[in-house]
Formats: sequence, C-alpha cells, structure tokens
Amino acid sequence: MFIRKTGRIVFFILTGWFGSHSFCWAQTPNQNFINQMNADYQTISSYINGQFAKSMGFYSTLGWSTPPGVFELLGSPKVEVSVGAGADIVGLSNLNSLPLQALLVSSNVSLPSIVPIPFPIATVRVGLLKGLDVGFRLTYLPQIDLSNLGLGFSANYTGWGLDFRYKIFDGLHLPTVTVGASWDTMNGTFALATNVNQNAVYTDPGTGLQYNDNLTGTNTFTQSWDVKSFGAKLMVGKDLGIIYPFAAVGFQRNSGDVSANITGSVTETVTGPLPTNTPQGSSTVSLAVGNHNAPIIFEPKYVLGFDVGEGFHWQVVGESNGTDIAGTTNFSIQF
Repeated sequence: MFIRKTGRIVFFILTGWFGSHSFCWAQTPNQNFINQMNADYQTISSYINGQFAKSMGFYSTLGWSTPPGVFELLGSPKVEVSVGAGADIVGLSNLNSLPLQALLVSSNVSLPSIVPIPFPIATVRVGLLKGLDVGFRLTYLPQIDLSNLGLGFSANYTGWGLDFRYKIFDGLHLPTVTVGASWDTMNGTFALATNVNQNAVYTDPGTGLQYNDNLTGTNTFTQSWDVKSFGAKLMVGKDLGIIYPFAAVGFQRNSGDVSANITGSVTETVTGPLPTNTPQGSSTVSLAVGNHNAPIIFEPKYVLGFDVGEGFHWQVVGESNGTDIAGTTNFSIQF
C-alpha cells in the first residue's frame, strides 16, 4: 500500500513537472515577444516614474517670493502681490539605455532626455504682527489639450501653499535674517500620446533564435501626482537700495503619490527565424502598465536670487534640492 501511494505521488509530481515545462516549450516566438514587450513597457514606466518621484516634492514648493524683508501691518509696505512663471528640469538621461529585450524606446515613448516642467505662479503676502507676515501661493494650469495640433499633449495641475516668516535680525549695516515655515500641496497630470512604429530584430529568450518584429499602433504615457510638503528655511539678504540679493537654505518633508501609466493598443507581427521570413504570428495587444512611487521624504532646499525695484519689483530666483534645478521670474507690487 505504501509503495503504491508513493508511486502515485511521484507520478503526479512528474506529470506536473513535465506539464509545466511542456507549457513553456509550447510558447511561440509571437507569445514570447508579447510577454517581453509588456515587461519592457513596465521597465520604461518604472524608470520614468522613479525620476519624476525624485522631483515632484520639490516641484510642489516652487515659486515663493523669498527676499527676507518681512512686511508689517503697522509699517510700510504692508502687502505684496506677485505674479510670474518658472520651470523645473527633470532628467531622463538613461531612458534610451534601459535594458530592454523587445522594444526600442525611441519608437515607443517620445520623451526627451531633459523635461522642463513649467508652472505659472501667483503669491500674496500680508504683514501681521511686528516682524511676522503670512503668504499665500497659488499655482494653476487649466486643462490644455494640444492634440488638435498633432502634438498629442495634454496637462493640468493645481497647487497652493501657506507660509509664515519671522524676522530675527535686521541691522542697519548687517544682513536681514528671517526664518520661515511653509505648507505646500500640488496635484496634477500630463499625458503624451505617441504613434508606435517599430521594426527591429528580436531574440527569442526560449531558443536564442533571432526574429524580425514589427510593432504599430498608439500608446499614451500619463504622469500623475498628488504631493504634500512641509518645509522650513533660514533666509539671509541685504537691501542695497535698488537691488536686494538674497539666499536661503532649508529642508522639506514630502508625502503623497507619484504614478506613471502606459496605455494603448499595438499590433505586433513576428517573422523568422532569420534569415527566413516565415510568419510566426500577429496579434493586437491592449497595453495597461503602471507604477507608483512616493516622493523623496526628506530633501534639502537651496535658494539664490535677487530683487530689483522700488514699489514695483522684478525678481529672479533659482532653487535646487541638490538634484533638480528650477528657475522663476516674477513681478510684484508692494503697498
């Protein structure tokens, strides 16, 4: 009895083993290409989203009017209203060197190695108690869709922030020193539609033989984010009359979600093995891959800029978190 039961167990194990391997052996070059294609799209999505996740906490805090001179309700000026625009630079320098097996990035995702992300900005700052003021910041891009121009691009986002500043030193001949704390949040999305047209050589992982693959269709890359950030900084500057240079250093603590998705429909055709041109299969595949990341939790914040004017002001500000570089220019009225 024991021998018969043992034999049955061995039989079922061997049957399962051979069955699973026969399934693997039964995979056609066409099916192997589809499997590897989906894995490659996932690799692309994960890489791009990882780069944006490094930037979106920093991006959500850009555009504050940052000279350390604090407004006072009982002094002059009491209020500042500012409008401007800026851009953050996100690097995708390794996109075209990803270890892909089935896809060519340049034929499937049309993103440059450096992506400038623009933003309009408006701030209002009001004096409170002596040496203390409060600021409100708004970044808003309404829904834009450039598909009618053949660019396949759409975007929209909204962000706002609140900060308090307190002046701790303001000598006649010495720099003004101010500390501040801020809360910022931003959510948004942008999408880029791409026509897929790839004709390349594909190496089947099951046999090592080479085949020719043709891939046509469309896909859409979508980047979305919902990020919140708390920050604190120390600001130093000196009013020299017509020009006011300043600098700041601080930190940010970010939270939220950053996601990337690739969707679409592509038709793939595999022929070979090379040098023959034997059809191996043709299929239409629906794409749906994605990736989620959290923004960098803690990161530094560095600011350098200057303010020019009396009453009516022009500012140029550069900001960095040690990786990204962003620039802002704005115009303000103080009264």
